[in-house]
Amino acid sequence: MNSKTNIQKQFYKIYKGLISISEFEEWLYRAQDIEIVYGEDFYFDLLDLDYRKKHIKNDLDRLLEPKIPFDEFEQKRIIALLENIIYEKEDIVENLEQLYDDYCSGYSFLRYLGLSYITGIDGIPKLKHEGEWDENEFKSKREILSNVKSKIIKEAVRLLHFFQNGLIQIVEENEYRDYRKEEEKIELTRIEKMFNE
Repeated sequence: MNSKTNIQKQFYKIYKGLISISEFEEWLYRAQDIEIVYGEDFYFDLLDLDYRKKHIKNDLDRLLEPKIPFDEFEQKRIIALLENIIYEKEDIVENLEQLYDDYCSGYSFLRYLGLSYITGIDGIPKLKHEGEWDENEFKSKREILSNVKSKIIKEAVRLLHFFQNGLIQIVEENEYRDYRKEEEKIELTRIEKMFNE
């Protein structure tokens, strides 16, 4: 990856809350390429921010937002979440929670996965909280997933196929172009049938 891409990736991570303010600040002092890529004024604007200020995230987001290629990073992030579900790489509950948030933020093609989460999966404990639960209760609650997992994976595969074929393209944060045929947009027209299949 070139220097500009690495910088944009860090900007995207802090913007999306994937890293902490302190992690970003620490990186910033080591990332002198920012000055080369974006100029001295921009770099000094970043350095001049008070990273201990209560509302620093707002100031930082305002500065960084114009520099982030959301289309590329958002699309990679959504595809990674779908692949995590398909290949069971990470906790399906956490992936569905994120996809639900993305659905609520404007990615309506995620409707089925979002509604799957909010209609029962949101009450299932996450794997990372296993030690906080009674073992039997944890297992019984997680067992609910086995009844719906195949439908969720099937939908993730369907959506991934559309991304791979360029039929869904993220163009901005929470905005996308949809080149699918109307009958392929079943998450918008046949949601009841999807739940009952």
